[in-house]
Amino acid sequence: MQREFLNHKLAYLVLFIGLAVLTALFLGVWPNRVLQRLVILSLSLFYITWGVLTHLHADTISRRVIYEYVGVGTLAGMLLFLVTIGG
Repeated sequence: MQREFLNHKLAYLVLFIGLAVLTALFLGVWPNRVLQRLVILSLSLFYITWGVLTHLHADTISRRVIYEYVGVGTLAGMLLFLVTIGG
């Protein structure tokens, strides 16, 4: 895992910064639930796009990889969406 991280430092830096910025936006637009949901959609799409592009660049892309990123991105988005319901 450490070797994988060292070989793809820039990709992980982009992921970390993107998720940090979108998390800060999600918390920063509170209590506006509509804007939070737009941030959730952006976060999910960013994660899926990042994963697919990273694997394309590394030439390790497959349907399984795409399905995994779509699944995780969708699940995370749905869970965050549930947080915005209520109140």
